[in-house]
Amino acid sequence: MYSYFQNKGIFFTYPYFFLLLIPVFILFALEIKRKSTASILFSSNSLLSKWGMDTTHWRRLIGPLLFLLASICFVIALAGPTYGVKLNKNRANVIDIMLCLDISGSMSQQDYMLGGIPRDRLYVAKKSAIHFVEHRKENKTDRFGLDRIGLILYAGVAWTRCPLTLDYEVLLQALNKVEFAPQEKDGTAIGSALGLAIRRLSQSEAKSKVIILLTDGINNRGEITPKEAKELAKEMGIKVYTIGAGTAETGYSITTTGQMIRNQPIDEDLLREIAEETGGKYFRATDTEGLMKAYDEISQMEATEVNVNDFYEYKENFLPFVIIGALLMIASTYSRRILWDPLP
Repeated sequence: MYSYFQNKGIFFTYPYFFLLLIPVFILFALEIKRKSTASILFSSNSLLSKWGMDTTHWRRLIGPLLFLLASICFVIALAGPTYGVKLNKNRANVIDIMLCLDISGSMSQQDYMLGGIPRDRLYVAKKSAIHFVEHRKENKTDRFGLDRIGLILYAGVAWTRCPLTLDYEVLLQALNKVEFAPQEKDGTAIGSALGLAIRRLSQSEAKSKVIILLTDGINNRGEITPKEAKELAKEMGIKVYTIGAGTAETGYSITTTGQMIRNQPIDEDLLREIAEETGGKYFRATDTEGLMKAYDEISQMEATEVNVNDFYEYKENFLPFVIIGALLMIASTYSRRILWDPLP
């Protein structure tokens, strides 16, 4: 049995926004030291003198002070205040999953249909991966998932786009922003992608480690071959599922940029060998439905047992700070322009 524990209370999603408080306090200091010019003051101190008070100084500070408080509220809102009970969750089978997504130029071929509209392979692959991640949650409205999932992108080289995380919102944002690799990095480095995923999973303490690799071509780049990476996965007990994406048609296709390129054959023998020898499975996805089904089947095979008595609660609380900040900003403007500014 494996458990993880997280804190209860308020935390911030983007704490680095608190650095904005530095210029805010500097502006406040400059404001209170500024002396008013080109003004005419008139008043009668006869009444105030009875109280022994001089209100000129503190009244001048009200506007800047309200502006300071409003700015602090806005900075807190930007930092993403979050309140939640991030409970311990006992799981019988913990799974760490690395998604490896091919973003080479050949993935721009529009041989998939989605909603009756031709779509390129990368677009549908992204939608399928997002569908997979969403279905790893206990509840659709949850931000956090049951298992850690990471994302590796590859073309001529491979790199980590999102490390292993339970925060699926961060992962989904990364998936939505995936674009084709630049031309100078084009190619298909299947071995490099597998090797990087294995290295990321080597630091994991999960009982089950899985790689899901999608490609539409053959390995033609990288310093490590797919077979070498396969042997490393076998040694470390990492299961690899492989998906061959794209139609089986030969000839030429038109990319999203209008370029005509030759359809590359998928090295199905290699993908099947990698999957079978590591305990995974190979899927051939020639259409959108096939690609979605491949991810669904993998998700079913890699189901996670959970103690259903534990749960995750999560709420974002930036809106109250925005409202309070706006009200303070209005009050600051009112105090400066109407109540306390010297008459011209």
